[in-house]
Amino acid sequence: MKSKDLLYVYETIPYQQKNIYPSDLNTNTILQVDDAMKKYGFENKVKKLKTGHFAIDMKREDGSRIATLKNPIYPTNSQAGRKIAIDKYKTENFLSKAGLRTTKSKVYTSDEMDRARNEAYSSGAEGVVIKPLDMSLGKGVFVNVAEDDFDFYWKECTAVMAKTSRETYHIMVQEFMEGFEVRATIIEGNLISVVARVPAFVKGDGAKSIDVLIDEKNESRKECGYLSKHQIKKSDSVKTFLKNSGLTLDSIPEKDEYILLISVSNTSLGGEVIEITELVSKEIKELALNALAALPGMYCGGIDIMVRNFDDTEPGVIEINPFPVLSLTMFPTYGQPAKPADYFVNAFYTKDALINGYQSKADSDGVDKYVRNYMRYHDRQQRMYLNQFATNNQQ
Repeated sequence: MKSKDLLYVYETIPYQQKNIYPSDLNTNTILQVDDAMKKYGFENKVKKLKTGHFAIDMKREDGSRIATLKNPIYPTNSQAGRKIAIDKYKTENFLSKAGLRTTKSKVYTSDEMDRARNEAYSSGAEGVVIKPLDMSLGKGVFVNVAEDDFDFYWKECTAVMAKTSRETYHIMVQEFMEGFEVRATIIEGNLISVVARVPAFVKGDGAKSIDVLIDEKNESRKECGYLSKHQIKKSDSVKTFLKNSGLTLDSIPEKDEYILLISVSNTSLGGEVIEITELVSKEIKELALNALAALPGMYCGGIDIMVRNFDDTEPGVIEINPFPVLSLTMFPTYGQPAKPADYFVNAFYTKDALINGYQSKADSDGVDKYVRNYMRYHDRQQRMYLNQFATNNQQ
């Protein structure tokens, strides 16, 4: 995202007021599903794993266990599809063979920095994306990296991976797509919402420095139970990003001037989330559904897409997250919150009831809706598989 994209988003959305959420907000995806199951009277057992994460045994009324939901596994997602989604390079391959627009990337080991830099800019690219091959939540991701800053961000990415248990660090250098990032959340084959993910930024008043504006924005974020958990940090990455824009923390932006502070659009780094499902084009929604359907046996996922505007007819997929954070859709900074956990439990139990011949707790209209959505999604999966089969036969 660039400043012009930021200006476009905030001038286009119809919302005037930020959403305010309570301080005791439940932001854990597993526990959000637990809340939904209790709401609709579905049997379950929550347990805490040795890893510290929660898991839910999803049960029928007779006490028999159907499946276990745990981070990072939705029980309806296949193991094969999930492994492909985690590997961003394999995901690109599957999407390309399905005829879907996505990025072009190369994968390197952490000791191949010089080779990666030389190849990345050999065709005249002004900026690229550097990211770990198989991490999520925006960790180690650096966007629109210029050649002069390549070594710095490569080492930053390596440092992030060094904090994990990996023996080998694989880094992906990806084509940079112009525009801004949106996240489409798909649950049980149904598009729940599309949100714009906005990186950390400040808006100038013509008098205060960026440093002071960050402090003021962090104070305002404390008023919201969701944003308060994610303050904007004056990190080296922020300082480097500002430097590349010809700015420092001491710079004073003009009145109403939007100043991006970092390239990664993640709420954990001080970003914001804007609900835009009803504002975006059919092509953006179709690409999201087709992208998830292109991975074998995948029903739930977060599809990250680059768009140039809300009406974009040629969007492109960046990556697919097989365990999307539901809070992005439940607690947008602007716009109507969605109910992904509600949809998941009702669709999941409707499907199990039909397969195993018992009465679903969903009302009759709800059952029809979930079944129709499943059938449409199965048709979509078949189309994507046929596209991939045809591509493989041509190679």
